Amino acid sequence: MTLLDAFLSAPPVVTPQRAVPDALPKVAFGIVGICTFAVYLAAIRRGFLDKRAPLPVFAVCANVSWEVTYAFIYPTEPMMRTILYFWIPLNLVLLFQGVRYGRKDFGRMSAPLYGWMVAGFFLFAFTFMIAATREFDDRAGVYTTVFVVVLMESLFLVTLWVRRNTEGQTMYIALGKTVVDTSGAVALIAWHPDRWLLHQMIAAELILDAVYLVALYRTFKAEGRSPWRKI
Repeated sequence: MTLLDAFLSAPPVVTPQRAVPDALPKVAFGIVGICTFAVYLAAIRRGFLDKRAPLPVFAVCANVSWEVTYAFIYPTEPMMRTILYFWIPLNLVLLFQGVRYGRKDFGRMSAPLYGWMVAGFFLFAFTFMIAATREFDDRAGVYTTVFVVVLMESLFLVTLWVRRNTEGQTMYIALGKTVVDTSGAVALIAWHPDRWLLHQMIAAELILDAVYLVALYRTFKAEGRSPWRKI
């Protein structure tokens, strides 16, 4: 198929996912489920210890919106839905930490303004998930997933830049989310080899993961601390 043929063919979003061995998505998403759960627990622990939001508050708003959308509004397949039931309570704790501690990342912003800003973004993120699912016919949450992940990885870098320190962060959290993104990417690309936008977003998230790992490592070194001793 030529490049012109590809542009003139039916949009990839309406084509069915490619058949792959059953073991591939089961293993890939099994890793995603377990590692995400571990990352959430590690982040919650670190957030309470450091009294800082371990995940950027806007990223948590997007995460909660995504999980509620595919657990209840556009229910995904049973195994993933069960995983979401475990993720949602943890993300609500992370959202609490974001609301309680996240204002420290916004300078002199008043508490009322910060609260309204978070509420406004949560409303946007929640309605975006529903609208995007409908517009892309994305009942599996493929595109909304990569949109959320690119946003989240970008915000991790911004947060590190704003704080200029490693409060609320560890290399293990950073590595864990990189494993999650890589494992999910393998399954999504195998299922959808012709979705260029999806591939572009996946490439962006993995590049951002790598940049964040390097930046966080260097920040630990600049503080005179071992990157691997903080858990």
